[in-house]
Amino acid sequence: MAEKFILSNGVRLLLEYMPHLRSVSAGVWADTGSARETEAAWGVSHLLEHMLFKGTPTRTSLQLSAAMDDVGGVLNAFTSKEQTCYYTKALDEDLELSLDLLSDMYARSLLDANELERERGVVIEEINMYEDSPDELVLDLFSSAIWPDHSYGRSISGTVESVSGLDRQTLYDYWLSRYTAENTVLALAGNVCPERAKELAEKYFGALRQGDGPFPEPEAPAFSAGQAFIEKDIEQNHICMGFPGVSLKDDDYYAAAIVSNLFGGSASARLFQEIREKRGLAYSAFSHLDCFKLGGSFFAYASTQPEKTNELVQVMADEFARLAVEGLAASDIERSKRQLKGSMLLGLESTSSTMNKLGKMELALGRVYSPEETVEKLMAVTPDDVMRVIRRMVRPGALVLAQVGPTDCGSTAQELF
Repeated sequence: MAEKFILSNGVRLLLEYMPHLRSVSAGVWADTGSARETEAAWGVSHLLEHMLFKGTPTRTSLQLSAAMDDVGGVLNAFTSKEQTCYYTKALDEDLELSLDLLSDMYARSLLDANELERERGVVIEEINMYEDSPDELVLDLFSSAIWPDHSYGRSISGTVESVSGLDRQTLYDYWLSRYTAENTVLALAGNVCPERAKELAEKYFGALRQGDGPFPEPEAPAFSAGQAFIEKDIEQNHICMGFPGVSLKDDDYYAAAIVSNLFGGSASARLFQEIREKRGLAYSAFSHLDCFKLGGSFFAYASTQPEKTNELVQVMADEFARLAVEGLAASDIERSKRQLKGSMLLGLESTSSTMNKLGKMELALGRVYSPEETVEKLMAVTPDDVMRVIRRMVRPGALVLAQVGPTDCGSTAQELF
């Protein structure tokens, strides 16, 4: 059972004590990401994440990396649309080193101007590499098509142009305003008892500066139906097709998760079976429920050769239509509940997965649900709940079709659904 403590300066400490293990995963979470950026500072969250590894008053970039390497641990970070997380995984005996490194980076980064110029080049190469990954590019294209006027629709990394325009003062101001005590969660999972966790958390994060309160949320996104196409000289057309979904706080979240799992969440799901096993149209086909605090989407992805693209797009649209008309069998819904329950509980045997759950839930929902509470909510979903959420998401006039590849399928979203 997770425990929550508030440090003297307002930092939230979340702890899952797992005494049977030898490791501890530690993550310091900032309640900010690309969805909290202005268009003028597009990409600042991700660039700042990179810069926090570039040195502090007491450690060079190499010393930060080597300190964790020397004990066989992991030091890394990621930026999402709504959060930024810096994390370690190490032996329980090295937890203090982990928190020392994380607090040093998080609260005392130099943000050196010369390092910024070098790291800007690294991030631009990362963006260029991403542009060469059509399976990822099409997902960003889908987001920009379904949320054209909202920060949810912008890519996390920014563009070459936006990142090129970010100077040190912009990074510093963003860091100063967002990386504050009230916007910070420290999540620990593994072999550390509550008293030790509180002692070390207060020692290393109790002096983190306080700000002016939690940063305001953006407005809820309005979705847009339609299609988007990026032409690329590659071997396959990559297709992403979907609809508005639900938010993380939505009462229909668990019903929507069941729908996505049965529709395209595994090799036994109907999308994979129809597209790959029955028709041989694609190597991979899946669906995904993408949920944020203020909204979400439900989409399917597959890729195929240009000459098979029209058929693939039509099959994907037909499967969505069949889902909307027929719904899902009660026996399949029960099977999906068992699959999701097993996947969740097995994941919680990992300190990394547990730490991620603690940080994400606290920032997105304001509390951490126990595994028992989550299972109870999942198992309480009825066939009527599932049919209601299908009709809520998969509806006429709401389809979004995104394509990346050498040819456009020629169909419009309106024609398909």
